[in-house]
Parts: sequence; C-alpha cells; structure tokens
Amino acid sequence: MTDDLVMRYRLQQVLAYRELRRQVRSSGRSNVFFALFFFGFAYMSFRPNAPGVLAIVYIIYGSLAMAELAVGLLKWFFPSAEGVLLDALLMGLFAMLNLGSAALAAALGANASPVGLILGVLLLTGAVRRFKNYLDLRKAFSERPSADQIAWFDDLVYEIRHADPTTDDQAMDLPTRPHWKVKLLGALAFFAAKNGNEVLVAGPYDFGLMPDEREHDGHQRVRLMLYNNTSRPFDIDEASFANYRKWIASQPHD
Repeated sequence: MTDDLVMRYRLQQVLAYRELRRQVRSSGRSNVFFALFFFGFAYMSFRPNAPGVLAIVYIIYGSLAMAELAVGLLKWFFPSAEGVLLDALLMGLFAMLNLGSAALAAALGANASPVGLILGVLLLTGAVRRFKNYLDLRKAFSERPSADQIAWFDDLVYEIRHADPTTDDQAMDLPTRPHWKVKLLGALAFFAAKNGNEVLVAGPYDFGLMPDEREHDGHQRVRLMLYNNTSRPFDIDEASFANYRKWIASQPHD
C-alpha cells in the first residue's frame, strides 16, 4: 500500500478504537445502574431466618454488586476493550448465582423463583454474547493504538472544531446536518461534528462539494457528497470554498 493508504488505514483504526473507548466509558453508567439494581434485588430477597447456605448467597449477591460498581468505575476512568470482557464475566457470575440459587432452593424443598430463573437465563445469554463480542474486538484490534496516538487524535479533533477557515487555509466550516468542521491535511480530510462525537476520515475521492446551480440571494450554495450521502444545498463561506478548491487542485490526478 502507498504511504497515504497506510496512514489512512492506521487513522481509521485509531478512530474506531477511540469510538470503542467512548462507548465503553459510556456503558460504565449501566454497570452502576445494575449494581444498584442487584443491591435492591438482594435486599428484597433477604430473609432474616434464612438457612445458612442462603445467607451466604445473599453475601455473594452483595459482593458481586460491589464488583459491578467497581467495573463501572474502572470502565469510566480506564476505558478499553477489556471492559467488554469484564462485563461478560460479571454477567456470567450473576447468571450462575441466579440459576444456582434456584437449584439450591429446589434441593431444600422450596419453590424456585421464576423471576430468578428467567433473569439467570437472560444474563447467561448476554454473557455469551459479550464474550463473543470481546473475541471479535481482539481480532479487529490486534495492534491497538497507543495512548499517545489516542491523545494526538483527541487534540486534532479539538483543533478541527476551533479552526477558522479565514485564517487557516486547511480548514472548512460546513453547516450541514450534522454541522461538520473539516481539516484538510495532505491527501486526507478529517471531519469532526461541531456538536456530538461523530468523526470521519475521508480521501479526495470520498467526498466533494458540488455547486448548486440555483441562485440564493447571491450566496454560494453547494451540496456535500460524503461517501454515499449527499446533503441538501447549503450556503458556504468564501474562505471554506476557496480552501476546498485549493486542496482539490493540490491532489494528484490520474
């Protein structure tokens, strides 16, 4: 592959892993919610005169809820693909606890809770799905971006969002939906949503600005063609359009 293609492939990996980290961090809130849910479940299931074995089960429930809370905090402060694995392990433990509690209740001659049985099956199914997801992520990110690469990309996104096309001839401001801020670097164009988390990396053949022939109060109007999507016509400022034309002219042509 050419140097541009290698760089683009690596940047796409950084972008994908950055998005994975964001999702893992966001899912940490779910862990906190489930921790509180299982604390409540253990409390509602508690019986003061329960047999010793069941009392141990309640203690295990509380311990796992604490572990769920710890995983949520770990995912928030140190997001990585391993957060998915931790989710799978915790869900598997909760599933075994629910199914084991039902089996123990039956062995002691008590009625097994149908809620516990259903919850156990659902958790076990979810654990298997999460574990498969983790294995897929290991294959997709066999060479993970370093912390320095992630930090560099975060700084680049910040720079893109604050660039002014009138003073930076590599910047563009495209008021589409979403509202894109763009940085034109070499053979690559970096798109960062002005609001939100969307970020894209494109080449000169992946996007273009097509002038709209209809007049609109004398303003220059264009359509953004980005991968397979075409935007509605929008007004573009002169500096952004001039920077785009300069960038296109600098690209090698077959």
